[in-house]
Amino acid sequence: MKRKILPMFVLFWVLGHIQFMAQPPKRQFSPQDFVKRLESFIVREACLTPTEATAFFPIFHELHDKQRGINWQIRELKKRSLPAHATDKDYYNLIKEINKLKIESAELEDLYYKKMCKAIPARKVHEAMQAEDRFHRRMLRKFSNRPDKSKQK
Repeated sequence: MKRKILPMFVLFWVLGHIQFMAQPPKRQFSPQDFVKRLESFIVREACLTPTEATAFFPIFHELHDKQRGINWQIRELKKRSLPAHATDKDYYNLIKEINKLKIESAELEDLYYKKMCKAIPARKVHEAMQAEDRFHRRMLRKFSNRPDKSKQK
């Protein structure tokens, strides 16, 4: 009996390790890699020249950095739980604060789109905006393991 148990144990142990090693390694999310992929996608989809890309991306990244800060503030306000004895006025003030930040974000976007239109043609700014949206949709599909509809056509 002991002679059968040891070889079977070794066999299962080896098979288990082979199965484990066959799994592809999970890749960590890299913000730098994400930005590089986003930039190359926008350059390709919006047909930006190297000169246009050099003028466009610093403004683009500055806008998104500032919006990230505003969105973080909005998230923090939405997560905030008011005390149980909070009044409707307290909740109303919280909503007003969130809306002010959303308006600030929209005004910031307007200001930066004007800067972008001075740096490159407005048509290319619009195409870059569309390309950014497409990129984000594709990345979300990729992360959720859903097929990309644009490749099925």
